[in-house]
Amino acid sequence: MQFVTVEPESDSKMVVWVKCAWKPGKHGNCAVQMAFPGKEERAHTPEEVITIVTEKVGRAEQRGATHVLLLAADNSGQTPLAAYLVPLVAFGALTEAALAVDFPLTQNGASPSFYVTATGPRQEALVNVVRTFGVDLLEIHSGPQANLDSLDDLDDRPVGAQQPPRIKSSALAFQRDPAVRAYVIRRAQGRCEHCGMEGFLMLDGKKYLEAHHIISLADQGPDTVENVIALCPEHHRQAHYGARRYEMETEMIEKLRRIGA
Repeated sequence: MQFVTVEPESDSKMVVWVKCAWKPGKHGNCAVQMAFPGKEERAHTPEEVITIVTEKVGRAEQRGATHVLLLAADNSGQTPLAAYLVPLVAFGALTEAALAVDFPLTQNGASPSFYVTATGPRQEALVNVVRTFGVDLLEIHSGPQANLDSLDDLDDRPVGAQQPPRIKSSALAFQRDPAVRAYVIRRAQGRCEHCGMEGFLMLDGKKYLEAHHIISLADQGPDTVENVIALCPEHHRQAHYGARRYEMETEMIEKLRRIGA
């Protein structure tokens, strides 16, 4: 694993796990291979692909990585063709989405792979998945006032769509026990179990809270009341994307232990 530490002036430090794609060759398709399991460990189902990728991403997180850079260059290795920066916390969802779009290409026989350049419709659909979850650094760099530290400063105003088209999509997801969620929400009695603040009042008169798996299901966390905590929307988002999410994880485990969940 190759890591690069980035310290932008306007954001917290990032530790980037750099993953290089294979060369485009004659066809122009590049994909990043996430792992190279032995023959007896190859993935044959979407669930096995997720397991392989989750294990690889988990190792990177243990070494301090916060993001992965999916990088591709031309056949000479001199000109970048693609550079997508993806938060590691989003990689599980990216994997599920790619598998739903095209299982065989994502499975890629012995090595789960993510396409970053494409010349065919199947590969382009998978590149679009990566674009959904990552930041295209080459697009930012070529913009009118490039600034990798502040994506909000981009000058180009998107046109958008007055009547957005409908798309059909499907994705793999873990089956959660609704009884566990209901129990946790009742246990919280309308207050965030992390900060103690009341949830906002809903139309039915109840206080709004969200159920959160402290150890995520993608990381083999259990779907039990001991691993699920009721959070306000603010702390639920922080638990997934905040700079303190690992510290929050420890704090939430300790809080549930104290209340005897």
